[in-house]
Amino acid sequence: MKKIVVSSALSALLVLPAMAFEVYNNDDVKVDVYGSIRGYVGYGESGKAGADAGYLIGIQNNSQFGVKFQKDKFKANVEWGAVEDGVDGTKQSTGWRQYWGSYTTSAGTFLFGKTNTPTIDNGFTNDFFNNDNGSQGFGGVATGSRKIQIQYNVAGLSLALVEDKTGAGRNGTQTSPNQESPRIAASYSINDEKGKPTFKVAATYKYYNSATIDTSVPVPAGTSAYHAWIGFKPTFGGSFLSIMAHYGKNGHLYKEQSTRYSYGGYQHNDGLDGTLGLDAQRAGVRVEFGSKLSEDMSVIVGAGYQATFGGQGQKGNKDLGQKDSVIQGYSAFIQLPYKVSSNFTFAPQVSYYQTAEANSKSALAGFKETGVIAAARIKWDF
Repeated sequence: MKKIVVSSALSALLVLPAMAFEVYNNDDVKVDVYGSIRGYVGYGESGKAGADAGYLIGIQNNSQFGVKFQKDKFKANVEWGAVEDGVDGTKQSTGWRQYWGSYTTSAGTFLFGKTNTPTIDNGFTNDFFNNDNGSQGFGGVATGSRKIQIQYNVAGLSLALVEDKTGAGRNGTQTSPNQESPRIAASYSINDEKGKPTFKVAATYKYYNSATIDTSVPVPAGTSAYHAWIGFKPTFGGSFLSIMAHYGKNGHLYKEQSTRYSYGGYQHNDGLDGTLGLDAQRAGVRVEFGSKLSEDMSVIVGAGYQATFGGQGQKGNKDLGQKDSVIQGYSAFIQLPYKVSSNFTFAPQVSYYQTAEANSKSALAGFKETGVIAAARIKWDF
């Protein structure tokens, strides 16, 4: 029997939660169901003088329920999310988070469908605010970016052609056919024996050979968008250190980079992306450290920084003595995850976020938003 080496990017998709239920197993056919219910409760406050504070309670958008199917070398996964666009990219259809099939050969694994792109952060950050994406805009990149794609995986390498916006082809009534080229995404990662990443380098590039089909974000033909990042997460004993850094240009167009700020709410605001405009460059770094305090409790601390510069909306008027704008984002947090049982985790977290204009003589001078949040996540996996 030939041994197939599966990419760690794909293996992350195939790993089931510890409490997954096997509902069928007959020779080479296997079916499992799994789910994760994630909620939060707490308190948040804006740093603006006189701003109201408020209580936070809700279900995380990325709460999920799914089924995995395997027959010999064929695998498939369908997963429903609490709040998710459908496979057609609209909110009117069923919110499938995962909707893909794969086939493994001696040369690697080929996958088609909706799943996470190879370039997401799948294990280097732990800030669970903003749907486990609390680090984006504060030193991190997207922790989830589920798009329709063709993906090839072998020996830690993952390559994909990604459709960022689902469009219509040429037909009798279609006056604006989809001529937007797909995005190229690639990553190489190394996982530990539990399937968790210890090293990853990823990069993606998109050239808009035609104007974007997403009319809400006008992008002229000839625009390039890209970013790259690297992460390293060594472990020693019951502790870990996670370090990651990223750089890109126009990464907000496909939403894997962003410039965000916090009002003290559970979600972060990405409204600055449109204001800063095309050609905005983003560079950031993030560091986290975690250690076990006991068999059931751990502590995680982290901090991050990101600078956004060069955007068309950041250019200063030289006639008025203005400088170009630089937006800086900072964050820090402490988290105390407590494993109540094998499938139930309670994790209190306190976070601080600040996004501010760095140049006092720029057109955006005076912009500053600060948020402080103290909340706990209640997470039940099955």
